[in-house]
Formats: sequence, structure tokens, C-alpha cells
Amino acid sequence: MMEQLENSRLFRSINEEETERILKCSKSRMKDYPAGHYIFEQGGVPSKLFLLIKGQIQICKDFNSGKRDVLYLVEPGNVFGEIFLFADRKHYWYDAVAVTEVTVLEMPWDFFYHFCTNACDHHKQLTQNMLEILSENNFKITRKLHIISTSSLRERIAIWLIDSMDENSEVELRMNREQLADFLGVARPSLSRELMRMQKDGLLEVDRRTIRICDRKSLEMLCC
Repeated sequence: MMEQLENSRLFRSINEEETERILKCSKSRMKDYPAGHYIFEQGGVPSKLFLLIKGQIQICKDFNSGKRDVLYLVEPGNVFGEIFLFADRKHYWYDAVAVTEVTVLEMPWDFFYHFCTNACDHHKQLTQNMLEILSENNFKITRKLHIISTSSLRERIAIWLIDSMDENSEVELRMNREQLADFLGVARPSLSRELMRMQKDGLLEVDRRTIRICDRKSLEMLCC
């Protein structure tokens, strides 16, 4: 577990001894949750920062109609619930749901607001890391808004693919088809049909867990 913590962005540049000191001083605790469990729900009162150690978390918002809007997925080593840390928000406005069995580190917020009399360097480093994470996650939300603001499903898919592809022009599918449809704000059948049309048009090739981009120039034109 200690190695996983040190490899996370939250504990970057903080050694094992300092990490143990932080966990003890902050009264953090490790918890396991089964798949499908809500780590927190809309309307709950925020009081902790969460760091995912193992598994996958889905950050989403459910509506009375039954529709679910997936904001993003959390992978091991990433934090969630962080946007409420410095915001004047009294309640969660989205859910955090375990996609698989998960292990989560829960850190009380008070630790980020108060320094001890020694003003330890590792405490300062942790806060600096947290601010960098907040900035990065704000970018993720901005990118999501860019995607869903486009007029057509093909444009949404194109923007998502260009943003997500690796150096080999491939996108590893970390979401299943239903989760991706929720993320893009469309019905799953509509997403499947459009992916098949884009494949027929020579823009991409769809494998079970990978999408390979065949015509990057044409996809980029759709993003303009």
C-alpha cells in the first residue's frame, strides 16, 4: 500500500517516513467497498478527500428520469471529491460509485486547512500537490464541457478520440460501451451505430477494448 501511495500524484515528492507521518497526523483511514457501492451520494455532506488505491470509481450524476451522466472515471492513484475541498459547497451534487471492488484512502479535510506549529515541508508539499491536482481536474471538466457542447454525436466522438489517443493513434477503452455513452450524453444504441458508420467511412477501426484512428486529419477537421 505504501508504494501505491508514493506513486500517486497526491504524495509526489513525499518519502515513506513522511507519508506515514501524514497518515497518522491526519487520521486518515483505508476502506474497502464492493462493486456498486456509493462512496458518497448527491446530497451528502462533504468532509473528506478520497484517494483511490485499487479498482475503479465512476463519478456520475443521476436524474429523476433515470438518465445517468458520467462525468469521468477515477483510476488507481487519483483523488476524487476534491472539488468540494476549497469550495463553499454544503452538499455533494454528484455520486461516486464503485465500478469494481475498490480500496480507498479517506483523508479528513481539516488536515489541508491547518498546519502544525512546525509547518512541516511534507505537509506543504501535500497541499501543493493537491492544488496541482485541482488544476488538472478542472481541465478535465472543461474538456468534458467542450465535448458535450458540440452539435453532433460524430463531433463528440471525434473530440474524445483526439484527446484520448496515444502516440500510436489508439485509444484504450477504459469504459464499457454503456459508460462511454453516458459520458458522451447519448443512448448506447446511438453510440454503437455511429461508431460503425465512422468505421465504414474509414475514420477508425473498433476492436473490443481498443479504437484505432485511421484518418486523424478527417477527425481533427470534425473538431474545428
